[in-house]
Amino acid sequence: MLSNVEEIKSKLDIVDVIQEYFPLKQAGVNFKANCPFHQEKTPSFMVSRERQMWYCFGCNIGGDMFTFLQKMENIEFPEALKIFAGKAGVELKYQDPKTTNLKTRILNINEVAAAWFNSQLFTSAAGARALKYLQETRGLDDKIIKDWQLGYALDSWDALGNHLKSRGFLKEEIIQSGLVVLKSGGYEYRDRFRDRVMFPILDYHGNAVGFTGRTMKTDEQAKYVNTPQTMLYNKSEVIFGLYYAKQLIKEKDAVVIVEGNMDVIGSFQSGVKNVVAVSGTALTREQIKILQRYTNNIIFSFDADAAGLRAAERSISLAWQAGANVKVAPIPKDLAKDPDELARKDPAAWLNLVANALPAMDYFFNLNLADYQPDNIENKKIVAKNLLNLIIQLANPIEQDFYLKKLSEKLNVMEATLRDLVKNAKNRMTAQQPGASAQSSPNTVRPTDERSARALHLLALMLLDRDYASYISESFPSEYLPMAWQEPYRLLVIYYTKQTTGESSADPIDFLIKNNPRLTSLANSLIMKKEELRELSYAEAVGEIKQLIRKFKEIFIKNRNVLIKKEIQDLESLLPQLPRPEERAPHEEKIKELMTEFNELSAALKDTDF
Repeated sequence: MLSNVEEIKSKLDIVDVIQEYFPLKQAGVNFKANCPFHQEKTPSFMVSRERQMWYCFGCNIGGDMFTFLQKMENIEFPEALKIFAGKAGVELKYQDPKTTNLKTRILNINEVAAAWFNSQLFTSAAGARALKYLQETRGLDDKIIKDWQLGYALDSWDALGNHLKSRGFLKEEIIQSGLVVLKSGGYEYRDRFRDRVMFPILDYHGNAVGFTGRTMKTDEQAKYVNTPQTMLYNKSEVIFGLYYAKQLIKEKDAVVIVEGNMDVIGSFQSGVKNVVAVSGTALTREQIKILQRYTNNIIFSFDADAAGLRAAERSISLAWQAGANVKVAPIPKDLAKDPDELARKDPAAWLNLVANALPAMDYFFNLNLADYQPDNIENKKIVAKNLLNLIIQLANPIEQDFYLKKLSEKLNVMEATLRDLVKNAKNRMTAQQPGASAQSSPNTVRPTDERSARALHLLALMLLDRDYASYISESFPSEYLPMAWQEPYRLLVIYYTKQTTGESSADPIDFLIKNNPRLTSLANSLIMKKEELRELSYAEAVGEIKQLIRKFKEIFIKNRNVLIKKEIQDLESLLPQLPRPEERAPHEEKIKELMTEFNELSAALKDTDF
């Protein structure tokens, strides 16, 4: 009888699995590509269909389809097993409880919650009002509502929590999912989402990792409520709609990025389906990197207001830095306020707008020259400053040269003068980044600062005992660590997962070095630190683990709160520029949402048990 792994491998082809992420070129009987795990110009990533294996001669690492998925998605073996079982149509016959870690349990909770929300939308009396709102107010048909698994959260403090308990989930697991909020005192919890239309947020594989709840009331303080940061839901990496759009993005070789969930779904229904949105946060480098697996052509279409323009500038700058080809499809103010409204009113106009998107730099030229007619010296200075700040961000020197000449012509200013201004601006940028040239490679880890010393301590404790490693991996997300320590931590998590499932008998240090030889220096440091900690008692070790986790989480929360305050300040600075209440309303709601997150995080800092 075939094992789960053997049955899956008999039904899936590793070449097809890998080509979901990037194209492979045939090289004799094998296939090759540039390695996704390190930067290279000459392909060294090889795939064998015959052996169903992959190997990178640059990284000196390799494996089967499971190790590829684990490394590509930064997940553990049980999650990879479940994903492939779904793709292959294999029913998992037996799952050792040891492999069902907290992440997997939270994933199961989200699946149950998504099904329950969807059921309430179509079967409950209260859900009928939400269904009418989606159909009549938002213009969605039943097919799109079902395809996108939309739902309804009852106007109840405990309906979902009780449903999850009835399905056998533990209190701590339900709390960790983010679907409930602890009451004051910390002994009881209440449902986070109440009387809201629910949008499941799916990862690349179609798993529900979080939710957005939208109110149907016009006087509700917070229009949107999102799942907070959890072990599954990382706002900086999740992209709403990517699961549905990924194949179409590859086919069109372009992705359209919009602001909201309804913009995505409305666009999808109107026929523009290579569309995604960020979830409750500004576009991040991580999200751009994920999108570049499918295409290097990005089209932005944000709301037709001042905040939309500012969001577009920030996002376009990040996309340029990542080397993407960037265009803009601006929403005409006389037609609609956002992509969803335009897609509902005039699907053909929305399709045409995307098809004829402008190169981003041309868009900014048009915008600035319309706002500041360059017929006087003051306006020329403003236009030059605004556009030069954008031109210097272009990575391609040919593009820079083209737009400098264009700016010279539009302003009737000598090109040499503009080039001097560009040179001065670049010098200032360099001066503002002291020591940049001395920064270490992410793989060259030297524990010389306090955070790195703590990271070394925590990873060394993982090496002391499998139980310590299990406790840490189930309660500590990698993003809490300094960037340079995240890969070694993830590799150790993979190693101990393999041990649990009986797939690895190697030494953890050997496993680290084998998967990334550039971590040899770090591995030696871990060996020495492990010996230093060997005499710790169980109670002492657990105490140190909890203290380290608490400190890392404290730093993470404080850093997040700094970003929230900055985003609030940016939004507040916009409000005086928006005279009409309907223009201010969405930004005021966003400020309230950010304040709620800020207060929740601040409260968590005061909790000694977090």
